[in-house]
Amino acid sequence: MKVTIFGATGGTGAELVKQALEGGHTVAAFVRNPGTLAEQDRLQIVTGDIHNPADVEQAVQGQEAVICALGARDLKKTMIRTEGTRSIISAMKKGGGRRLIVVSAMGVGESWDSLSLVNKAFFAILLKSTREDHEAQEAAVKASGLDWTIIRPSGLVNTPRTGVYNVGENIRAKTSQIPRADVADLILNELEKRALIGKAVTITN
Repeated sequence: MKVTIFGATGGTGAELVKQALEGGHTVAAFVRNPGTLAEQDRLQIVTGDIHNPADVEQAVQGQEAVICALGARDLKKTMIRTEGTRSIISAMKKGGGRRLIVVSAMGVGESWDSLSLVNKAFFAILLKSTREDHEAQEAAVKASGLDWTIIRPSGLVNTPRTGVYNVGENIRAKTSQIPRADVADLILNELEKRALIGKAVTITN
């Protein structure tokens, strides 16, 4: 499958690129700095600015699916997820495919009630702006009219893929951690199965 990955140099994005190539997909990795990824077979490195419509349109043109793993590297107030996702949606409607998978976070939208009181406080105090960004991002995805899926991981960690995890709408986390590699595993399996179109699901372990 021909897949574009936004946020390709972030923790989850890099894992998505790795696993997608291992799975035989052809990947267009959208990056700001082309030096952050090594050239590989079936990997096209697309250099651009997520805020530039022409760059984003070029990245999605002719692709069968788009995965958005945009994020921020610190806790400063930002709307990069929302603004970037809106740009991606607009570009897909002009010339890309209809399949969109977006990485959000557990605790966003309807999954808020699945959080413990401690995690609700953590979100409300330390991650308030991040949650606002995710909420607006999800709203844009749900209103897009595309064949979308939203993936809401619990706490992301850089441990090896297990292939064993729980997925469902508004499920509670047994732990607060999920490997980024397992999130990538779920997303790439969903590209093939198409079982979660129109759904926002939590992944946890």
